Amino acid sequence: MKKNNFHYVGVLLDMIYGIEKEDEDIEELGLIAWELIGNKEYRMYRYSTCISPNDNSVELPCNVDSVEAVTTSYEDWNRVTNYSENGDYRSAFIENHIEAEKIYNSPFYIPGKLVSYN
Repeated sequence: MKKNNFHYVGVLLDMIYGIEKEDEDIEELGLIAWELIGNKEYRMYRYSTCISPNDNSVELPCNVDSVEAVTTSYEDWNRVTNYSENGDYRSAFIENHIEAEKIYNSPFYIPGKLVSYN
């Protein structure tokens, strides 16, 4: 994707509409538009870590801008049933089979149970 300089907008404003703006104003408007349309280069990472036992917190890397999802390392299966002390092992088998089928769909797919976070 070709990216133009913010100052190119000033040239177009002057040529097409006869409007002259200061460079600082053009940069400010450009940055606001850039944020709204998502015209950024970004990288997505998968990050795996352990939870701190003291306060149930996680230390994130310094380059994290936002978190898309938090998952556990285990699948969501029926651990409590009325007919077995060990849980519904068939649901664990089914969940693991489903995850095995989805694992190669996307490099950013995270297996495990989705956890709510703040």
